[in-house]
Amino acid sequence: MRVGAQLLVLAMVALVVFMLVFPTIRLYQAQQVEKAQLKAELAAADDTNTELQAQLDRWNDPAYVKAQARERLSFVMPGDRSYRVSDPQNAPETTPSAAATATHLTDPDATAAETGDPWYAELWVSTVVAGGVSVQ
Repeated sequence: MRVGAQLLVLAMVALVVFMLVFPTIRLYQAQQVEKAQLKAELAAADDTNTELQAQLDRWNDPAYVKAQARERLSFVMPGDRSYRVSDPQNAPETTPSAAATATHLTDPDATAAETGDPWYAELWVSTVVAGGVSVQ
């Protein structure tokens, strides 16, 4: 019976040690996972920082600034010729206001989808049509 009691005491000590050590090991593993996630976030932030720094360096180059001004703002340098190419599928065959006015004078209820005119031409036509209506 002495051996059984010793085994029981040993099992109890092992259980107490396990209960004390297991939460610590689990916390350590959770911290390792969090550490790996933070390292991945840091690497992504470093990549973003490198890209933004490269973009900032490009903006310090006068040639890049000129190219962006030409592309984004349609700036033209003195002595240059500017050409604007319009999409042939969207380009009207007649002037938008004349065609729209003619369509709306014959059919005032025609919409922009029916005439194919842009919104500003519709606005202008509606003013012309409204100005031509006599109030009695």
